[in-house]
Amino acid sequence: MRRAIITVGLGFGDEGKGATVDYLTRRYGADLVVRYCGGSQAGHNVQLPDGRRHTFSQFGAGTLAAPVRTYLGPNVIIDPPALLREARHLSELGVHDPIGLLTVHPRCLVTTLWHKALNRVRELSRGAERHGSCGQGIGEARSYWLRHGEDALFAGDLRAPDILRAKLELQRQRALLELQEFTDRLDEELLRELDVWDLDTEAAAGDLSEVVREGVAIGPTVPEHETALFEGAQGVLLDEYRGFHPHTTWSTVTAHHAWELVQQTGAEAVSVLGITRAYTTRHGDGPFPTFSPELTARLADPGNPWNAWQGNIRCGWLDLPLLRYAAAVAGPLDGIVVNHLDQVADAGFLVCDAYRGVTPVPSAVPNLAWQGRLTQQVRQGEPVLSRATPDSIVRALNEIAPVVVRGFGPTHEGRRSDELPFRTRRRRG
Repeated sequence: MRRAIITVGLGFGDEGKGATVDYLTRRYGADLVVRYCGGSQAGHNVQLPDGRRHTFSQFGAGTLAAPVRTYLGPNVIIDPPALLREARHLSELGVHDPIGLLTVHPRCLVTTLWHKALNRVRELSRGAERHGSCGQGIGEARSYWLRHGEDALFAGDLRAPDILRAKLELQRQRALLELQEFTDRLDEELLRELDVWDLDTEAAAGDLSEVVREGVAIGPTVPEHETALFEGAQGVLLDEYRGFHPHTTWSTVTAHHAWELVQQTGAEAVSVLGITRAYTTRHGDGPFPTFSPELTARLADPGNPWNAWQGNIRCGWLDLPLLRYAAAVAGPLDGIVVNHLDQVADAGFLVCDAYRGVTPVPSAVPNLAWQGRLTQQVRQGEPVLSRATPDSIVRALNEIAPVVVRGFGPTHEGRRSDELPFRTRRRRG
């Protein structure tokens, strides 16, 4: 029976998706990891008991567990030079021929140097009104596609040098025109430091097409498998339609695109798992009612270092109103994975049961005006806090969906699980 396990983050990202996929790959003998959304800005940390560690960005986070294949679905946005750097690090960690394990859908959008430059200039120009961008050009790549259609650069174009160069040169010219609106708002020296003026089309084409020369497979078909893990990106509280506008990502990060691929593969048994930490985290700007400076200082995370675009990761008490909202917009969940329960064992841990006078409620259909109002409501939310223990957190989460995996510590050895509940589906044909 072909099985699919869909994972989806229930927060603002950083819920422990990497460690969860690593564990589930081992527990269920998965032979394929499918990245179904998001882009190369992902940072899914996996640590092994022997101390080896990797931050997965474009490869599936099960790659250190076994030589499983990775498939990047059509809604993933790729960064080819970063992909090759990641492959080299995996090789250094002992993974044999990581490039040979990877297949990329030809319709994956490709982020470029110009996308990154525009992304960074646009975010800097917002000043105190920053959206919380990661500065990797993911939103710019998707915005360019929405505006210019087939002029956008796709993974399949990397195999056609003439098309690649033509698309890049057109993109360069358009980027230079867009950059004119920022020259009066940002210091020209800063613009030059961001390398936005003198980027070279020929050099960029060579860098991007190196993935083809290195042997990365590009194909539209999901590789054959028995058990596939569908690895989500970011979290549904950042979803382009369901997150707290405008502090959102430029992609759908609910399980929507995973279900599209599951339908194609004809999986007969599916389990959908929502993932959360035992507390709440957030990178970048945006509403965060349970934020605690004291907890942030206590739970310094070496896997999430400071960066110039989002600053430090922020920590707060577990936010059950936001988790209930996330579960509602993610669609029916078969189970919940809760990570970092070991950190709750310290005295003085709290949980937010509700906000005074405010309850985040999803709209019946995606509605950005509704989401903007929700953002203001959540900003004004006054958390009602109570004491928490690992057991009380698991009990509270069980009211949302059954807790099926409990994480204690950074490696797969610190995880305990029940048997996953699978929905059975009728085989096509």
